[in-house]
Amino acid sequence: METIIEIPALIKVLQLFALTTYFAGTLHVVRLFVAHRQAMAKWEPDRTILVTQFAAMEKRTLYFLNWPMLILFAAIGLYTLWLRPDLVQRAFMQVLFGYFALLMLYQVMVQRIHIRLKRGEEKWSVIQLRAWTSVATLFLLSLVVLLILRERASWVWGSIGLLIVGGVVILVLSAMRKNNELTPDA
Repeated sequence: METIIEIPALIKVLQLFALTTYFAGTLHVVRLFVAHRQAMAKWEPDRTILVTQFAAMEKRTLYFLNWPMLILFAAIGLYTLWLRPDLVQRAFMQVLFGYFALLMLYQVMVQRIHIRLKRGEEKWSVIQLRAWTSVATLFLLSLVVLLILRERASWVWGSIGLLIVGGVVILVLSAMRKNNELTPDA
């Protein structure tokens, strides 16, 4: 009989801390995007001062908070799988892998928005950026539900939930893209 290694509590705490900090940073940086976008409509010299300040704040949040915490979360997850390779066979872990892939896609999109805002090329309106914050909230909610119901929910229900979250993200993105094509000055 194979003995199951218990995951140390400190590892669980660090992973939860990394994830919580990542989401706090994500919600913060997207709110900075909203303020940055609003500052782009101001008159000079206010515009330059505000845009420069928001770009610096966004950069610090992304490079010193979001990316390190997301990488720490993933590294601890890989360490946990190294300790307990049997977890890979559980249905909720497979759904969690899909969730993490969507989360990485979201982070790449956030990075892309930052780069475009810094260049002054961002076409997303303030309303669209606020909607983008809601996507992060939806991700957080779905993760909490997935983790709390991991043993009760079947693989099918977890996959359906992940598909719903992915579908909502795709709908929001396509609505934003469609709105950008209709209103080029947004």
